Amino acid sequence: MLTQSETNLDDLLDLETGVPIPGTMTEAEIATFLGIGTSRVRTLARDGHLVKVSRGRFDVRASLAAYLSRLRDGAVKAGPVTDEMKAAKLRQTEAAAQKIEIQNAAARGELMPASAVASEWAGILRTVRAGLLAVPSRVSARLGHLSAHDLSEMDLEIRAVLAELAGGEDAAS
Repeated sequence: MLTQSETNLDDLLDLETGVPIPGTMTEAEIATFLGIGTSRVRTLARDGHLVKVSRGRFDVRASLAAYLSRLRDGAVKAGPVTDEMKAAKLRQTEAAAQKIEIQNAAARGELMPASAVASEWAGILRTVRAGLLAVPSRVSARLGHLSAHDLSEMDLEIRAVLAELAGGEDAAS
């Protein structure tokens, strides 16, 4: 780690070439140097976090010192990132992703509202119930030799099964 004396901004060298970094740079040069976009350079200059020496030119050492100070201040204000904060951020990101997946599935027609599904099934089950309750009269029309007692027993059995499926008491009891 560098000490205070080792970070003297007057002795800045390009780490790749070993060439001293110039005292001033253009907007594009300082953007590249700091690893930010030119629009961000303009914003930082407007807010006083980069030091202009003339139109389109920046004092590198003063700008770097101000920029690093701004970054340090931002890091101190934000405070340390705890594991709990990381977990909360992960949950938030996962929830957002899940919400988007659901919206996309609905847009593709792969999802239906639960009320529509329930309504459709209720209609199907009403049709099944009506068909089952009609069995004794249909059988009576085809098999005329069955007695009224036979048909009544068949009707009771069908109703008992329907009651059991509905979660009610056994109607045959």
